[in-house]
Amino acid sequence: MMDRARWPAIGFATTLLLVMAYVAATGLGARGLSGLFPAVVGSVGALVALVNLVQVLRGSRAGEDPLEATGIDARWAAGLSLGVPTIYALLLWLLGFFVASGVVLAGLPWLLGYRRKVVILGMVVLTLLAADLVFVEIFDMRLPQGLVMERIGDALLAE
Repeated sequence: MMDRARWPAIGFATTLLLVMAYVAATGLGARGLSGLFPAVVGSVGALVALVNLVQVLRGSRAGEDPLEATGIDARWAAGLSLGVPTIYALLLWLLGFFVASGVVLAGLPWLLGYRRKVVILGMVVLTLLAADLVFVEIFDMRLPQGLVMERIGDALLAE
C-alpha cells in the first residue's frame, strides 16, 4: 500500500508531466518554426517530469531525508519554493523579464549560501545574454518589459 503522505507529490508530478506533454504536443502540432520552442521545452520538460514521477513513485529509501544531505531546513526549502516564483512573477509584472530574471538569478544562489560574487554575476550576465540571443534575436519574441519599465520607456519617448 502506498503511503498517503506521498499523494500530493504524486499528484504534482503527474500534473507537471501532463502539462509538459501538452506543451510538447501543442508545439509539435504548430506549423513552421513557431512550434519549435514549445516542442523542445515541452519534450525536455516531459522527460524530466517523467523521471521525477518515477522517483516519487519509488519513494525515498528508509530513513533517508532528501534535504538532510543539503543542510537545508525543510521550512526554508518550502518557503523558497513558494516565495521565489511568487516574487519572480511580481517582479516580472512590474519590472520586466531582464530585471526580474537578474534579481532572481543573483538572489537565489545567495539565499542558498553561495557567496562567490564574481561567479554569480557571470552566471547572471551570461544567462541574460543567452536569453536575449535565443528569445529576442533568434525567435523574434518580445519579452515582458513590466509596467514600470514600459512607463519609463514611454516617458523617454515622449521627450
